[in-house]
Amino acid sequence: FAETPSGVWFSPASGKTHTSDAIKNPSIVESPNMTDFLLSQTWTRMGEDSRGNCCKILNCGLGLPMRDAIPGMQRLEVRDTYRQKILPHLREFDPDIIFISAGFDAHKKDSMNFGYVGMVEDDYEWVTEQLVRIANTCCNGRIVSVLEGGYKIHGGIVSPFARSVASHVRALVDGGKSRELYDLQDGEWESQFERHLIDERERKRQQKIEKMRMLEAQSRQALYGDGDGEGADGGDESNTRKRKRNQVDYRQLYEQMKREGFAA
Repeated sequence: FAETPSGVWFSPASGKTHTSDAIKNPSIVESPNMTDFLLSQTWTRMGEDSRGNCCKILNCGLGLPMRDAIPGMQRLEVRDTYRQKILPHLREFDPDIIFISAGFDAHKKDSMNFGYVGMVEDDYEWVTEQLVRIANTCCNGRIVSVLEGGYKIHGGIVSPFARSVASHVRALVDGGKSRELYDLQDGEWESQFERHLIDERERKRQQKIEKMRMLEAQSRQALYGDGDGEGADGGDESNTRKRKRNQVDYRQLYEQMKREGFAA
């Protein structure tokens, strides 16, 4: 950190959207010598206002999904939040090392977030890949991850928690081998491509729903007509398969049965 002209820490978090003054207006932040800052333990005597103004803290709150939300859009919102708000600031900060508090309670099956965030294993792997690329670009791949949370542990090694941890570790290992660097334009293209895939899946889903509605309506019409016993053209009996009952004169039927010997 000592060679970083812009300041002290960078810590993306969760909760209400908030960007500290140290990010919005770095020129107002005092940047003491890092050695003096740590050895004098200045950070232990800082008030909340000072702590919020000097520390580079970026909270990115996510809106709750609507009842009719398009499937997959919540995950895209999480990724786009990293692409547009977190990763560019982190790259600009140019860290000497990155520490990750690796929590997995944002998984869609974790009861901690009631499924509102909706992340899956692939999302944790993707976020980790992006952070490794930043580390490869800024600090020769120096990155440390510490397990923090995740509570859907039922199922052991196949639980959502275990699978998420495995995805995270796999991305750390693969990223260290590939040494791929961070590129903002790659993120922009990836966002557009993912949005196209979601729109295409939603279009096909709506077509399937509409087709099922049409088949259901046709089946209902074939079985019951239009509810009043008439066909679709209003009175055309040839368009309905509902059997028509004829009026029966039971007295006349009885007399006929006696004449034919079927009744006493």
